[in-house]
Amino acid sequence: MRFPLILVLVLGVTTGAQAETRLSEGVSLAHGTFSSGGGLTVATEFRRTAQGGTALCGAWAESESQASYTTGEARRIVQLASVYVQGRRVAQDLGALPQIAPQLDYAGAPAGCVLTDLPWRTGRVPEVFLPRQQIAHADEGDGGPHIVFRQTGPGAMGAALEVVPFLRRLSRLVDLSPAVSRSEGRYSSGGGLRVAAELISVNGRAHVCGVWSDLPGQGPRTASLGREILRRTQAVVDGRVMLDDLGELRRVRPRESYAGVDATCLDTGTAWRAGMARQPLRLRLPDLVVYRDTTPEGRVLIRFGPVLGQG
Repeated sequence: MRFPLILVLVLGVTTGAQAETRLSEGVSLAHGTFSSGGGLTVATEFRRTAQGGTALCGAWAESESQASYTTGEARRIVQLASVYVQGRRVAQDLGALPQIAPQLDYAGAPAGCVLTDLPWRTGRVPEVFLPRQQIAHADEGDGGPHIVFRQTGPGAMGAALEVVPFLRRLSRLVDLSPAVSRSEGRYSSGGGLRVAAELISVNGRAHVCGVWSDLPGQGPRTASLGREILRRTQAVVDGRVMLDDLGELRRVRPRESYAGVDATCLDTGTAWRAGMARQPLRLRLPDLVVYRDTTPEGRVLIRFGPVLGQG
């Protein structure tokens, strides 16, 4: 019961049992990455307390896919983290903040709060420091790899492996036809994503078979977001959503024509009907904020949206 009590004291909430804190659009991010792949992100912001003080509110997330050697290390690193304001340390050990799932945009994400000794002042931005760590050493006698954690990279949006669950894909790849449907989206910061897919019959069931590509021009903040965008992409036939998650499609290099490219297939759970072969497949990409960060230098906002006239 300690955590709800902290929220009551910090934010002046009168109904602690139902109290819930959500991060605002002014959230600040700190990313760290393991050399083996995967990482963590800490999202924080300052809030004014009922007594005129300053609370640090936030949450942290780790990659869904990472090496077994780094399992559990993210929480330990969060406990070693420190928070600074203009060079002054105002908090350390962020282990009391809740762990949440990785987010494209942390605005609105659930958060916990801890008190600091700072008086409230508008415009302050928390700067989280994640210490460099040696996770494993090859000379320890167990033959383990040498893994380093650094405050860099995509953080929780990074992954060690691009895992495609075996039960959702075919045991063989399927060549895409010249009639494959394509759709593109662009990041406001540059670069984008292209997906190509078609609806075919596999063992009497309708499958969405396709691939996707990152497009040139991306920066470090969007380079690892492609599969997350695909998880929010819909495959639509005659107005009906056949699939609302294409994240398990195969990633390939960008090209002008995807005819003949080996594609993975996702089962829609629908029996194949002869008329489906004549119905066009629409690939509906999302329109959303994919990155938001507030730093002492200003705010960063990156959006992703479909290219008009496609999808």
